[in-house]
Amino acid sequence: MDLETEARRRGKKLRILVTRLRYMGDVILATPAVEALKKRYPGAEIYFAAERPYADILVGNPNLSGVIDLTRDVRGAIGAVARMRGMDFIAAVDLFYNPRSALLLYLSGIPIRVGGGRRFRRRLYTHVFSVSPGTRSAVMHHAEAMRIFDVEPKDSPPRIYLSESEERAGLDFLERTLGASGSGRKPILMHPGGTWPSKRWSPDSFAGVAALARKRLNAQIAIITGPGEESIAREVEARSGGAAKMLPPQSLRSVAAAVASSRGVVANDGGILHMAVALGRPTVGVFGPTEPDIWFPYEGKGPFALVRRDMECAPCHKHQCEDLHCLSAIGADEVFRRLEEVLAWKQ
Repeated sequence: MDLETEARRRGKKLRILVTRLRYMGDVILATPAVEALKKRYPGAEIYFAAERPYADILVGNPNLSGVIDLTRDVRGAIGAVARMRGMDFIAAVDLFYNPRSALLLYLSGIPIRVGGGRRFRRRLYTHVFSVSPGTRSAVMHHAEAMRIFDVEPKDSPPRIYLSESEERAGLDFLERTLGASGSGRKPILMHPGGTWPSKRWSPDSFAGVAALARKRLNAQIAIITGPGEESIAREVEARSGGAAKMLPPQSLRSVAAAVASSRGVVANDGGILHMAVALGRPTVGVFGPTEPDIWFPYEGKGPFALVRRDMECAPCHKHQCEDLHCLSAIGADEVFRRLEEVLAWKQ
């Protein structure tokens, strides 16, 4: 389907909506698909709809003309539908295609609505996209959804865009918090939190990496704290023997600015991991129950490394697990070695 032809036939401006309502990592992983869409239709106005606060991470993306942020309450949904109706979109592609996102597009009245073929909600779209058999990478899954619009999918890295003032503020924040104002010294950041308990490597293990980085690299280490993760961050800080310092919770844009100003990042499988990769920082991801070929399609494409254990029970995709052998079997020394490798990476 050629959207330029569709726009001319309808006498409309080529305006396209992309939706991926949540979560942060998934929204970031959709940015290569948006880039490919913009490359195919450079004159198009492309908008992205996502829930707060995840929509904030897309601000400044040069492939987008704007971002529509949604709340999860009924009033927010009604407002979002009204805004979509008023923007006179020609086409929309739903990269989330859950019941809510499908219904929002249906109510928007957008004439060309594309989504996945799951269950009853496929009836709420005018077209259903397909993905090549064997496609595993989440990046390529989103990119291949664009084939229906005559877009050639490309396995590009995700991207987050910050202004110069945001980057300066990120470095200033780190220096002030770590007591190194004006030094220009970049710390290593760690994110021991995560939405699902089964994806969290232990605080002891993160503390062990922090101690090794302080001893062998003379590095400053700061701990990223998300909403509700303060207790985890404090535990890592307490067990690190003074090697790591907890950062106060910040907005997503402020966290991104801090990550951009870091020397490198060690993180659990989650949004901060994808944020670090999208900002091009040396990154080590610690994986337990999830499939890395889907959620870590980065190795060999930059200073990005994965640490995981092959287990009979993993990957299991569980959100809760009493054993977590897949994570407890990973040692701090192994993660530190991978950290050294990505910090020394040269293209």
